[in-house]
Amino acid sequence: MADKIKCVDCEHCTDIRGLGNTRGSFYCEHPNKGYINKYFKEHKIQKMPGFIGFGEKFKSVPSIKTSPAWCPKKAGGNNEKRGIKL
Repeated sequence: MADKIKCVDCEHCTDIRGLGNTRGSFYCEHPNKGYINKYFKEHKIQKMPGFIGFGEKFKSVPSIKTSPAWCPKKAGGNNEKRGIKL
């Protein structure tokens, strides 16, 4: 894959910021939540499925440079091979 997938550029990256918070919590709102949930379960990841990370203070972009390993866009055609459809 020539281009790296970045959460900053993704339309599914959502910033959820509580009232009075200076930094946002970023989540993946990709329609294929089944893939994300299955990935987290298979890899025994304990954090909230779809949580990308926090942003820096007063910025509306996540601090992560590239998308996480569980990104449904990275999986691409692998979703059909695993029996999970987009």
